Amino acid sequence: MNSVLLLITLLASINYTGSFEEGDWVNFTNFRYVTSAAMDQTMVYFGTTGGVIRYDKFAEKWLDPLTVTDGIPNERIDNIAYDPEWDRIWVATSSGNAYYDPTLERWYAGGEFPAQYARNDYHPGNFAILNTQFGYFYQDGYIGDRFGRRYKLTYGISDDFDNLYVGTWGMGPVHINVRYNDLDLIPYGPYGDNISTVVKIGDDFWLGDGGVGLGSGALSFFNPRKGEWRWFEPRYTDGLASARLIDGWGDKNTVWLGTEYGMVRYSRKNGDFAAFADNSSLPSVEVLSVAVGPDYVFTGTAYGLGYIDKTGKKKRETESNNEDEDSLTQQQLLSKERFIGWRINDLKIIGDYLYMASDRGALRKNLNGNSRFTFLQTEDSKLSTEILEIIAQGDSLYFLTHNDIVIINTKTEQSSIVTDLSYFPEWRLRKVATDGQNIWAATDIGLWKYRISDGYRRLFTAGDGMISDDIRGLVLDGDYIWLATPRGLIRFFWNDPSRGD
Repeated sequence: MNSVLLLITLLASINYTGSFEEGDWVNFTNFRYVTSAAMDQTMVYFGTTGGVIRYDKFAEKWLDPLTVTDGIPNERIDNIAYDPEWDRIWVATSSGNAYYDPTLERWYAGGEFPAQYARNDYHPGNFAILNTQFGYFYQDGYIGDRFGRRYKLTYGISDDFDNLYVGTWGMGPVHINVRYNDLDLIPYGPYGDNISTVVKIGDDFWLGDGGVGLGSGALSFFNPRKGEWRWFEPRYTDGLASARLIDGWGDKNTVWLGTEYGMVRYSRKNGDFAAFADNSSLPSVEVLSVAVGPDYVFTGTAYGLGYIDKTGKKKRETESNNEDEDSLTQQQLLSKERFIGWRINDLKIIGDYLYMASDRGALRKNLNGNSRFTFLQTEDSKLSTEILEIIAQGDSLYFLTHNDIVIINTKTEQSSIVTDLSYFPEWRLRKVATDGQNIWAATDIGLWKYRISDGYRRLFTAGDGMISDDIRGLVLDGDYIWLATPRGLIRFFWNDPSRGD
């Protein structure tokens, strides 16, 4: 390669800003619509309307996707091809062409797309019958389901043995074993771009759909360790009225999900949903928060506090004229503390206490015995405002407001405020998390970091590699942070020792 060509190649290289590298920011968006397919020695590449997704055909697992923030000129891939001579993956988009070097893990812009290497090894006429999983069927180049929907198979690539990897228009990729005529779905990515929230339960992530309208979109399930994705569409899923998830809790047997239309119980064993959306247990069907105690599932709603028996039975309120609190049962006491008309933004069980963040301040009650809720306050009334969330770390409690984070040391009862005056009062804080060394906040203008030791602060935005500045939800997961945005799910490798941000 001569010096001029080398200079042009280096200038065309697409890099992250600052010290970020591939893998620091990973964006998961809607990859269900496949436009093209290619294959190198080990990997199958699918071009989609949301970027490039990669499937390791030997390990039979998905690798991280490649999207616009990695360097692709446009999120919609019109065509994809593998150049074996140079070991490059090429994409053609409406914004220009680019190629990816798998060894250097780097994108380069420009160049002529090698159309001679673009392939489509799938032909509907080759398959009269394909064996599908329960609930689906194959006919004339389409996959159909029991609800009468049909999804066209688009482009495929063969490994010249018994495996054919084919994209669909609306269901993502599928794998066809051409020897036995078996077709298996291998879905990848969230159902839609518009993610309302992200909730981590064990090793699993549940993603809410921000689509408008009851029954629209789908609840997305993701297990990163297994690389497993599933979608639950309310319109076609019994017991699930809304995919707009807001909060959740679960154990090895049961998952409780709070949605904009009631509480939902999901059985891991049976894989089915049961809905709770009536006023006997919930003051409002719009569930904002969930906390599960020994006996009850506590539900914070837009119009008060609800409770459901942990076994799933709906409790009737027991009226009592007895004012002696010591003689009241837990159920009777709960029936008196519904906080009707209050907006219950967050519920957390911390130690022996149930904490409640509301539009009228922060409260707590001891779950051992029949005590009532009492207000929490600082000497200078820092908690006399709407509280959005309460979390605990060590000896500290963190109270999130629209603009500030109030920290109370439970041993000394001293309080402090963390905020950023350069964004006050324009920004809106939504969620908070801490790893013990840093405080992280999801805001409407980006991901905010505050280092506890020295007060260093930084706002991460789309200029750093995020797909959106509008952060709706946040989950801290070891060295990673997962972010819900209206353009997809982001995984951020925050604890990279090679960076100093």
